[in-house]
Amino acid sequence: MLILPVGENTGHRTLPWLCILLIISNTILYAVTTHRDNQREIPLTDQQLVSLAERESPLLLKWLQHQDSGTYVDAIAMDDRGPDFLFAYGWFNQAFTQHVHEYWETHPPSTQWLEQRTELESWVSGFSTFRWGLTPNAPTATTFLSSMFMHGDWFHLLGNMVWLVLFGIAMERYWGALRFGVAYLVAGLGADLLFILVDPDSGVPLVGASGAISGIMGLYAGTYRLRKVEFFYTLGFVFGSFRAPALVLFPVWLGWELLQAATSDSNVAYMAHAGGLLSGLVLAFILPHTGHSNRSMEIREGHEGDRDVPEACLQLAEALRFADAQQRCRQWLEKHPSSRPLWAFYLQMGLRQQRLDHAMKEAMKAINNQPSKTPLITWLWQEYETLGGDIHRLPPPFRLLLAELAWQQKRGTVARNIIASLQEQQWQHPRMDKLSEQMGGS
Repeated sequence: MLILPVGENTGHRTLPWLCILLIISNTILYAVTTHRDNQREIPLTDQQLVSLAERESPLLLKWLQHQDSGTYVDAIAMDDRGPDFLFAYGWFNQAFTQHVHEYWETHPPSTQWLEQRTELESWVSGFSTFRWGLTPNAPTATTFLSSMFMHGDWFHLLGNMVWLVLFGIAMERYWGALRFGVAYLVAGLGADLLFILVDPDSGVPLVGASGAISGIMGLYAGTYRLRKVEFFYTLGFVFGSFRAPALVLFPVWLGWELLQAATSDSNVAYMAHAGGLLSGLVLAFILPHTGHSNRSMEIREGHEGDRDVPEACLQLAEALRFADAQQRCRQWLEKHPSSRPLWAFYLQMGLRQQRLDHAMKEAMKAINNQPSKTPLITWLWQEYETLGGDIHRLPPPFRLLLAELAWQQKRGTVARNIIASLQEQQWQHPRMDKLSEQMGGS
């Protein structure tokens, strides 16, 4: 089962530089650590490995029988009891290593066994997974963080980076790079904690960014909450799309992880995913109280006169009928002229038609006639620039209006730059002369 969002939800076109940095850093770290690990040679000969396996395979089977019945069944089905068997089920498991040392307390090992086991442990501990992965029975402050940037293979890395693109870009554009980065790390720590709490005696290290990325999924659901989002799904050979409130998908995602954790025998850290999802959802309710000023947040929190974008407009946009969607939105704006979600959608449809500047002009003309125009035009200006607009492309009368607005808000540098650009064009207007005098006298 796969359910993921499709399409752009924020409308913002700012560069998601933190997501790009995370992808680059994860890829480079994986390439470097894998190359390093591949250069390491096992210090024991084949004969020594066989000898060590003969001593430890009975011990491993007995330990698995009490430790993990599911793994024990798989191990019994494996005919070979040599080095391959120990590598698969014991030698890379720190909990089994601890069990061997506990066994030695009552059954002192031979000198040969001790030497071979010591060399093996030294070799295993040098692998990146064990150096930087989070091992539940031996966690450190460093591995809580470093484990989020380690991966088991290229497919593990690729899968996580795809999910980071699908959810991370939207969340970074929504919350901003700083808060997105904090949420990413905190959700990853939440995933680590639940992973440890579920099986604190495990010696299998946790690696991968999936816990943090699951947190971004939880953040996504908590951010958009009851806003309807387009989702793509696959269930076996059946696939399609549907619209649903984002928050409705959270119990589906969480339930799937818990079900897999209870029934699957794979080495996927499903409980870490669940911990990330829960952490991300909690963060979505905390971040609005951190002084966040992103324009998308202002839309979500609502203002007097706000009206959500009608379903008919969204359907037209999904059908790529951007002009019709914008025209239908304009009709709704006549009834709700101060609705920020509607104006945001209006600008987005202008952008899709490569007519963002025209949409901004029409919006400013309509809003300028309203009694409480200042806060709405201020917000509209920010939204326009976030979508990639440049006020210097607007006709002089509109730029003068923005210069007056900036001066009223004590943003003198912005106002002066706009007036300077108008003077370079040798454009004249009595209001501009008056504003120039005010700025010259301040």
